[in-house]
Amino acid sequence: MQPRTPLVLCVLLSQVLLLTSAEDLDCTPGFQQKVFHINQPAEFIEDQSILNLTFSDCKGNDKLRYEVSSPYFKVNSDGGLFALRNITAVGKTLFVHARTPHAEDMAELVIVGGRDIQGSLQDIFKFARTSPVPRQKRSIVVSPILIPENQRQPFPRDVGK
Repeated sequence: MQPRTPLVLCVLLSQVLLLTSAEDLDCTPGFQQKVFHINQPAEFIEDQSILNLTFSDCKGNDKLRYEVSSPYFKVNSDGGLFALRNITAVGKTLFVHARTPHAEDMAELVIVGGRDIQGSLQDIFKFARTSPVPRQKRSIVVSPILIPENQRQPFPRDVGK
């Protein structure tokens, strides 16, 4: 076997660098699709797969974690979205947030035919604005504390209970 010249090694090294940088350019971290449309079924059934999400951080998805905006749904490690219990009304939109140490992204799940659920945040805030009961600050009852300057030891001292 003949030793390679420095020029040949430089060419080989540059080809390897070009290949790795081309692979990095092909990969875009995050969800492959940002918006999903799901038809509202009569009922989301517990442990039944609803949708498969595809997330990539371009580094192997090490320590991938999913969070769903509704407490009634969960995404497993394979990217499968499923209901944690039987549920009929979930609202019009769900958000899924995926995070790894290298990337994070959010996908929107639009539920076609979904209705706003009762007791939404908008309804709660409307009620708070129209409520006849005025808001009050809490009153704190604390006995007066006297701490003279230049106290002698021992420290720390108890100043109240």
